[in-house]
Amino acid sequence: MGAYRHFPVFMVTVPLVCAVLLPFLGYLRQKWVPWAAMLPLAFSSVLGLLLIGKIPAEGYLGYELGGWPPPWGIELRVDRVGHFLMLIVCGITLLALAFSRRYISREVSGGRLTAYYVLFLLMSGAMLGFVATGDVFNLFVFMEILALSSYALVAITGNRNAVRAAFKYVLMGAPSSIMVLLAIGFIYSATGTLNMADLTLRIADSRYSEVLIVAYILFVIGFGVKAALFPLHMWLPDAHSIAPSPISALLSGLLVEVSTFAIFRITFSVFSMGSSGLFASTLDAVGIFAAAAVLYGGIMAILQKDLKMMIAYSTVSHIGYIFLGITAMTAEGLTGAMYHMLDHGLAKACLFLCAGNFIFVKGYRRIEDLKGAWRQMPWTCFAFALASISVVAIPPTAGFISKWYLILGNIKGGNYAYVVVLLVGAILAAVYCFRIIYYMFFQPGKEGAWEGESRDAAPSMLAPVWVLSLGTLFFGILSYLLIPSLLDAMNFLL
Repeated sequence: MGAYRHFPVFMVTVPLVCAVLLPFLGYLRQKWVPWAAMLPLAFSSVLGLLLIGKIPAEGYLGYELGGWPPPWGIELRVDRVGHFLMLIVCGITLLALAFSRRYISREVSGGRLTAYYVLFLLMSGAMLGFVATGDVFNLFVFMEILALSSYALVAITGNRNAVRAAFKYVLMGAPSSIMVLLAIGFIYSATGTLNMADLTLRIADSRYSEVLIVAYILFVIGFGVKAALFPLHMWLPDAHSIAPSPISALLSGLLVEVSTFAIFRITFSVFSMGSSGLFASTLDAVGIFAAAAVLYGGIMAILQKDLKMMIAYSTVSHIGYIFLGITAMTAEGLTGAMYHMLDHGLAKACLFLCAGNFIFVKGYRRIEDLKGAWRQMPWTCFAFALASISVVAIPPTAGFISKWYLILGNIKGGNYAYVVVLLVGAILAAVYCFRIIYYMFFQPGKEGAWEGESRDAAPSMLAPVWVLSLGTLFFGILSYLLIPSLLDAMNFLL
């Protein structure tokens, strides 16, 4: 077990270190940069796979950086829930990067191409560190690396709309970072420590003073902006729809999820269930906003004419699903929330990459232009349809499993109104997803739109799309491989 303790730190640091070294390679041989960027993510993925079964059910793997023991030293700690999300991050970032090699060369060129891969690795390493860190200040540090790299990636093409979307993202992101930093200051002033395990004990002994209550609220609002929880989502539609499609896949499939995980971690690994007075009003409010997100995001997705904008608003809706699982405060609800992170990551990354294929091959991004698309791009269309089925939660996909546990958790928690919201959200998802499937397969294309020789995307762009789409089916059929472990982990947290 001792050797495995080092795996989390290598998973985090190798992509970050390689990001620093990549510009030197870009200066020498720029054509090698896309391939070199894949190596650290592949390395982290292999280490993550080797950790399967090595983390105790009621514990974690901890690593003390520099040999300094906590609470004075910096600690990386990975439990089963964190490891689950780290595997999701590794898998989706690696697939999105493989897709990028051909796609991004048309979007950017010259020095910006190397900058794209540097920022991609920084973003990926920061997400892994964000999940694995054991103290709240380094949670903020990794959050800022993640935020700064994502701001730049949204604007990487340099066109006016991209810069405007990135600026809007910054205007929302900067105040949220200040809120998180203030919360860290408040929590340190009340406890004298920043280590999460140590904080749990000291907060429980402090009887939850007003300072800690304010700190918790600031954490929820600050990370709520990063997670795009309604009504703090205003940055998301423009940023997700304007960014290059591989970055849209990361923003939608991972960034908002790891930000949601931060609230999960703060709630259950720093504060505790004993603080019922602290949670009562704050989490009730979060539940109301999450329910509103499910309905608002679904309705707005139906109204969109731009494909990527539709997928972006669908993300607003599905973040609401995850929060409804967290606010259920039951093992089944929390399991549904975590499993929905898996399904949402796979399905939304697939949808955005499929949109990237349509843009790359035909230059189409309006939903109306996709009528009859299957005739020339059958592989992309079938992958889009399979991922959409998971978004709607039709069995045997992973989306059905996650929503089943979300509904079960809210029934067990007595939140029957939220059960209705979850069911209505599924109906709304069916409307906006099946509309596109109907256009693709059952409508004739506009005259001249899909005529000529059949030509789908290149295999290097289709392979990641199909791995993601089949992943939604795989983790639906074989959900029994993960669900018992997640339920055990959630029961331990509660």
